[in-house]
Amino acid sequence: MKKQIKTMAFAIILMVSASTAGKSQVFQEGDKLLNIGIGLGSNLGGSGYSNTIPPISASLEYGITEDISVGGLVSYSGSSYKIPTGFGDYEFTYSYIVIGARGSYHLDVSDKFDPYGGLLLGYNIASVNVNEPAGYTGFPINATSAGGIILAGHVGGRYYFNEKTAAFAELGYGISFLTLGASFKF
Repeated sequence: MKKQIKTMAFAIILMVSASTAGKSQVFQEGDKLLNIGIGLGSNLGGSGYSNTIPPISASLEYGITEDISVGGLVSYSGSSYKIPTGFGDYEFTYSYIVIGARGSYHLDVSDKFDPYGGLLLGYNIASVNVNEPAGYTGFPINATSAGGIILAGHVGGRYYFNEKTAAFAELGYGISFLTLGASFKF
């Protein structure tokens, strides 16, 4: 976790040092954005788990200044894990819902590119369902649910095709390592 935080801090410092003054800034105070993305590589689950539903996310952002945005995020992912036995497979299916508040700092780089970095403070709602082998007559396995607070960082950038539509890529430690998607100003 410390290594990931250091990597994100380095990326943010690198983006700040790369910013240039005097360019038209694409992100402005009062901007409202809807971001819809799909993740590659889930941060949840473990080794040997299979994704049943890839990480998907939606977030809203509001520009409170020309450099800072705040908003909310909701994301979902599902995975499964099978344990083979002599009388069939146990299958554990997991679902993860992350709900949180985000804040981002936007750099003034150009009129098409909007690099940013920030933090997410949220809650992970995790649940599991156990499917026992067909014909199993032993004691049932009780499925549990869990949850916990998430503090995660993100570094990303948007490329605007026009004033209202952009593509984005974001690295972070929320529900996915890498999220790709579209942003819409409204």
